[in-house]
Amino acid sequence: MKTDPDARFDAKFRRAAGCWIWTGAIARGYGKFWSGTRLVMAHRFAWERAHGPISPGLCVCHTCDVPNCVRPDHLFLGTNADNAADKVAKGRQSHARGELCGMAKLTRGDVARIRRAKGTHVSVAASFNVTAYHVGRIRRGVRWPS
Repeated sequence: MKTDPDARFDAKFRRAAGCWIWTGAIARGYGKFWSGTRLVMAHRFAWERAHGPISPGLCVCHTCDVPNCVRPDHLFLGTNADNAADKVAKGRQSHARGELCGMAKLTRGDVARIRRAKGTHVSVAASFNVTAYHVGRIRRGVRWPS
């Protein structure tokens, strides 16, 4: 016996006065839902259920900025450019550079030592646990500009 996708969907989020929070499967902060024929993002399913099909090339964006919110009136359609502009306008764009970036392997001191170091890109890279390509870009000022 197959179950109704709408009934299954309704059982997987918590309604509140604000956001309707998805409590089902989550990937990268966004809800995932098996529609019966395909795996979809929960907020996209919520949009289609409330408003109909999504035109190709459009994103379903959140006015509330809560990725696992599935409340239809918190969602709007836009292009990737619209979504990026919304992110910048709301101050959610990361501006972390250098060692403030969570992915950084090097500090400013390391970069200064790389620039002063004698030897090939390969030998210097090995001592800092980065690639020779990265060392070359640091030495040329493409990465970690002065």
